[in-house]
Amino acid sequence: MSFTNIKLKSQNERGFTIVELLIVVVVIAILAAITIVSYNGITNRANQSAAKSAAATAQKKVELYQSENGRYPIADTELSSDQSDSWYLAPSSFGSTDPAPDTGKNYVRIQGCMASAGTLSASNVTGIRITYWNYGEGGGTPTTANLDLGENCGTARADLN
Repeated sequence: MSFTNIKLKSQNERGFTIVELLIVVVVIAILAAITIVSYNGITNRANQSAAKSAAATAQKKVELYQSENGRYPIADTELSSDQSDSWYLAPSSFGSTDPAPDTGKNYVRIQGCMASAGTLSASNVTGIRITYWNYGEGGGTPTTANLDLGENCGTARADLN
């Protein structure tokens, strides 16, 4: 084998310059940044939709309970004791604490409303407040939002026990 057949690269056959490589890297970084921002917006909208859906489901179940029993529930077991009831809500889907961002999409807080402060009972429940996590439509700061049923959901409220 002879080394005389090896051709040396000419000046016209060189590789990419550092400037060309930097331009490609910058374009890829811009596309990645746009994708990440879009993904976060889509995720927040999906979480917001899931949270509103959980609140709407709880609202429908509470309204079913009220229409079949003539009053709003006063205990969480009234909504979660029998799966054959039309108003059944899984115990893990609601509770006595406000939802947080990590649990807010599938969790709501249900409180009984009363005409005046006191102990929640079948004779004084006038409505229900359903609290769900608001993921901030339009990029706002996430907070909780309320869905009120019935009347008098001002300051006199009690958790379903």
